Amino acid sequence: MSAVFRLKKLIRPLVPDRLMARYRLEEHSRRSRLNVDVFLDGARSARRWLRVTPDTYRVRLDRPEGDPPDDLVVVDDPSLPVAPGLEDEAVAILADNVIGASVIAEVATPGLVNRQRAEPVMGPRLIVVRSDVLDGVGGVPLGDHPLPGLLARIRDAGHRIGLIPVPVSGAPTSRTDPVSDDPVVILAAVPMHDVGGGARSTQLALEFLRQGFHVTLVSLYEAQESVDLGLRFIHPNLEQYNVSRFDVSSLPSRASRKGMALLEAPAEPLIAAGLALRDAGWALVYDIIDDWSDPALGGEWFRAESEERLLVLADVVIASAPDLVAKAKRMGRDATLVPNGVNRDVFGVDLPPRPADLPDAGMIIGYHGSLYGDWFDWKALDEVAREFPKAAVVLIGDDKAPHPTMPGNVFFLGLKPQTELPGYVQRFDVGLIPFKVTATTHAVSPLKAYEYLASGVPIAAPPLRALEGLDGVFVDPLLTAAVMAARAGRSPERQVMLSEHSWHARIGQLVSPDRTAASVGKPRVVTRPADHYRRALAATGR
Repeated sequence: MSAVFRLKKLIRPLVPDRLMARYRLEEHSRRSRLNVDVFLDGARSARRWLRVTPDTYRVRLDRPEGDPPDDLVVVDDPSLPVAPGLEDEAVAILADNVIGASVIAEVATPGLVNRQRAEPVMGPRLIVVRSDVLDGVGGVPLGDHPLPGLLARIRDAGHRIGLIPVPVSGAPTSRTDPVSDDPVVILAAVPMHDVGGGARSTQLALEFLRQGFHVTLVSLYEAQESVDLGLRFIHPNLEQYNVSRFDVSSLPSRASRKGMALLEAPAEPLIAAGLALRDAGWALVYDIIDDWSDPALGGEWFRAESEERLLVLADVVIASAPDLVAKAKRMGRDATLVPNGVNRDVFGVDLPPRPADLPDAGMIIGYHGSLYGDWFDWKALDEVAREFPKAAVVLIGDDKAPHPTMPGNVFFLGLKPQTELPGYVQRFDVGLIPFKVTATTHAVSPLKAYEYLASGVPIAAPPLRALEGLDGVFVDPLLTAAVMAARAGRSPERQVMLSEHSWHARIGQLVSPDRTAASVGKPRVVTRPADHYRRALAATGR
């Protein structure tokens, strides 16, 4: 048990329940990404909805004025009739042009769940959707009961939903639409939109989609970033869930063939899901991506005995860094090295326009990634800034943790979507990896390293074992010396790096080389941040 977890257990009884409830309500609202306009008839029920749902929900006692558009599609389920007049009301709601779809859904009376605001579970009976929205999410899923799947597609794409709630009487809430392509479940620590969409699990999911797989990404946590960039990942073969809402029993019955479960964090809820899929005949792959025994990584959830059990039960073990391969070997299990890679669709583009917030300097020394953790070497970064006072030292990442005051030529540009990074990174003269040399950082495969190299940028880094043998990487115990060597050295060949270190090549180590699958198009990434409301405004619907 970590020291942080023990401290929380000691402090929690001292915090009044009312204060703790308020904190949890605010936290849930901050992470909610679903905008719902709930159309009700009475002020009493409106107050209840506002009291317990996230602040991305608003209650409307009025109805939109004007005429709905003509290009609407009504999707129903013949086994789930709706009351007379409700379909017309659902159509009329779309006179409000900010609503992408309206749904008549069975919803239980909302209430606090473990003192937290709840995302009400909807059992859709009928959905009216704008035709452009329907086309954008990949159309109506196949199968006899397509409504839960269509609602999930609309929700994941970030479109605002108009909800007409009706009492619960048995409408399905889980997807039953068939999965015809090879299925992969990625059991990840964080959702796809975390860290700007740049996490290993997200990159694997996107590459599996490009190669014609059906991908379900299940996250242990909600996003941990302090800002919501509004990133939405859209593809008809993509499903996204928090583990608390993942119906692991339904997926094997929907799939026409056995699949693979790729588990990256040995937390008990994810292990339980992975073992349930293994019991259904799926291959269970443990992807070791970090030394989770470090409390800064595994936090309060890591248990050594859980990882040991997973190493015994997994059908295949892979690891992202040589030190993690060695760790698995010490624990009695062989692991295949599958390092991080580069997204060719993102970093293979030619020089994009110069971002407006990129400083104008004769030399740009840049970094993108996490700006927190004991492994980040602020002292070395300070030395680089002072050694090169005319250079702009650019940091791209969520600046949410305390850190030392930096020299004036260090610029914090904030968190960026991965899709915007090439405009910055391709203008770096040197790409930094300012990490301390520890057991934890030796066990890290810096994803940013492959993205720097694929952008033609030489790397300055400390001597980390995971970077050994990479062309274009200049290491030295003194980061300033590594920067000097990178400036004097030869830049990496972009096309070579894009080919050798692509995620396509990495996944080639996991799938059969003679596998053939029809592509259904590349995944799309769009930006639709959720709107958050003050409760007074949410009550009026303005």
